[in-house]
Amino acid sequence: MPDREQWDEILKEITELCKSHGDSIADFKRCREFSRRLSVFLMRLEDMECYQLADRVMDVLGICSPKEGSRCENALLVEGKLERIRDKVRKQIDGYG
Repeated sequence: MPDREQWDEILKEITELCKSHGDSIADFKRCREFSRRLSVFLMRLEDMECYQLADRVMDVLGICSPKEGSRCENALLVEGKLERIRDKVRKQIDGYG
C-alpha cells in the first residue's frame, strides 16, 4: 500500500488526467494520448497494489473509446468517474492527517 508521498503523487497524476480529459474531448489525437496515459496510470496503480483504484480506472478505460472525427460520447461519464477517483485519493490522503 502506498505511503503518504506516493498518495500525493497519485493525486497529482489523477488531477492532471482530469484536466487532460477536459482538454481532449474534441481532439482525437489528444483523446488517444489521454487513453494511453490512463493505461500507464492503471499499471502504476496495480504495481503499487492499489487494486480498488485500479479497478475504477479500468472501468474508465472500458468506456473511453477514442473515435476519429467525432466528439466523445461518454465525456460526462468519464469526467464523473475521474472526479470520484480523485475524491477517493483525497480522502485517503486526509486519513494520514
